[in-house]
Amino acid sequence: MSNRIALAAALTGLAALSTPLAAQNAGITLSNLVDGYVEVPYSPEIVPQGGITVEAWATYDDATIGPSWRYPTILRQNGNAGQESYFLRVEAGNNNNTAIRWLVQTTNGTYNVTWPFTPGQLLAWTHFAATWDGSTSRLFVNGMEVGSANGSGALRDQGNVLRIGKGSDVATPIEVWNGSIDEVRLWPYARSAAEIQATMNQALNTVPGGVSTWSFDNNLMDTSAGRHATMSGSVTYTNNVPTLTSQPFPGAVLGMSTAGCSGAIQVAPTSIPQVGNQGFGLVAHPGAPGSSTICAFSGNAVSSPFPLQGIDIWLDLTLLVGGYAATVDALGTAHFPLPIGATVPSGITIAAQFISLDACGPQGLTASNAIAFAIQP
Repeated sequence: MSNRIALAAALTGLAALSTPLAAQNAGITLSNLVDGYVEVPYSPEIVPQGGITVEAWATYDDATIGPSWRYPTILRQNGNAGQESYFLRVEAGNNNNTAIRWLVQTTNGTYNVTWPFTPGQLLAWTHFAATWDGSTSRLFVNGMEVGSANGSGALRDQGNVLRIGKGSDVATPIEVWNGSIDEVRLWPYARSAAEIQATMNQALNTVPGGVSTWSFDNNLMDTSAGRHATMSGSVTYTNNVPTLTSQPFPGAVLGMSTAGCSGAIQVAPTSIPQVGNQGFGLVAHPGAPGSSTICAFSGNAVSSPFPLQGIDIWLDLTLLVGGYAATVDALGTAHFPLPIGATVPSGITIAAQFISLDACGPQGLTASNAIAFAIQP
């Protein structure tokens, strides 16, 4: 019997599951000065060291925010003053200022991006995304970059939970959001504008590679990584959210990584592989910063690895397409854009694996696990 995985049948089933469906129209609603929030327990994965992207759909009512000090927060990691790794909030202050602030605190400093909005502008559902890639912090509104700040370093991790809908516990609940929040996501790498635009109107789930997706469809489940949240105080589910299409990732990760200096390397997608998606790509992390890597492609994967120079190859070498160069950035993330043209036939299956130079790996090499997926219409 061939050692080739029966991917055709498995991916056919996954493709059927990936047919866009109407997402449940539910999100969470909170009111400033009424204590309530959603909380994700601490794990190192909520302070990713290879970069970060956070996303959320939200509405915000600035007309019902009073003149005293307020910092309505979409999300914040670590609620202790000065110890946060990142937050995304409105800097209302004591004058009801209308400005969104994205903050990251790294091993080398604190970096801020601020975007002013007009009163009443955020009563309409708005998509926010914010990224950090080790050198630049960026803020996106409805898929468009609205500000950036240069810096350096990995996110500073001082533990503690990830809060959604509230920041710190200082004084009265002045950091509770004032509006609705939906489709919160955390990606352990920085995404581009094209990648954000490719999925902002999709309700994602089963995304591999350490991605978390909280859809708030009348539950607090992380439908990708299993980092489920809990609710505290006054939080309600409401049905006035954007109409998004439900989109599982049409594939799976396979095999195991060869350990390197930074540990096991996992491969992940940057969006959904669909015909015409110019924002699709693959990411591998954590790798050796600054090292060279290739992303190898095949038409299939194998159930038992092929040993090569001390690393495990999980691709079917008889269907090997080739390998293409990428570079591991300062945070140990290798990003390989893989735009999918409008004429690419749907249903094609692809398997990919990253192979990198790494002083700690066998004979100076490491390899990620593999990912296999089917192109969607």
